[in-house]
Amino acid sequence: MATELMYLSDFDVLTGAARVQSVSVDDDGRTDVVLDRTCFYPRGGGQDWDTGAIRGATGEFTVDEVRLDPEGVVHHLGTGPIAVGDEVSLAVDATRREINTRLHSAGHVVDLAVERLGLPWVPGKGAHYPHMSFVEYTAALTPEDGEAARGRIQVAVHEVIGAGSTNDIRFMPVSEMGAYCRNVPDNIPTNKPARIVLYSDDFGVPCGGTHVRVVSDIGTLTITKIKSKKGVTKVSYAVEGIN
Repeated sequence: MATELMYLSDFDVLTGAARVQSVSVDDDGRTDVVLDRTCFYPRGGGQDWDTGAIRGATGEFTVDEVRLDPEGVVHHLGTGPIAVGDEVSLAVDATRREINTRLHSAGHVVDLAVERLGLPWVPGKGAHYPHMSFVEYTAALTPEDGEAARGRIQVAVHEVIGAGSTNDIRFMPVSEMGAYCRNVPDNIPTNKPARIVLYSDDFGVPCGGTHVRVVSDIGTLTITKIKSKKGVTKVSYAVEGIN
């Protein structure tokens, strides 16, 4: 049975209660724990996994990696005492979650800025890690055009974050997302509920990651570089205090 993903419907969830469904040993020797529900985010969509602790009657289990399998089951990998049937409390590392969430949301603000500027770029993959944060687009630019675009996008992201809009979560079939999202990928995962996050009334993103509730919580976002090669343009960015 698929794991209930608590973070999909709550921007701020870091704690919760759950029951242990299974305990096994992973290929690398770590303990693999499956719960009926979780607030731990598994790596995906260019965003890193949560870490933290699962606490129960048998002790404290340290979560150092989280994965989502094709059937929608979340695997919490780590070490510590834990047993099937345990009623447990969950605690996500708040600092790591905040970093990952701000970086992830910053990537969507870059995309919102690109749309506001009317740039005909088609978004592709993104990475939202402290050591590497970027969004890629199908677009071919000269170095001069890239530098000009960097300046324009910088102004636009500053305006978006300064406005401080409040995001909204909506669950809906993929077939309806086009009414809110300028780009609906063909490869939206089917192993979790389909949803969009609205960064404004006219800009939604199909996304299963964690997002800031208020856009201004991202902080200062800097467009550090734009590089174009073989029809792919990479917009790299940094968030103050993180990278």
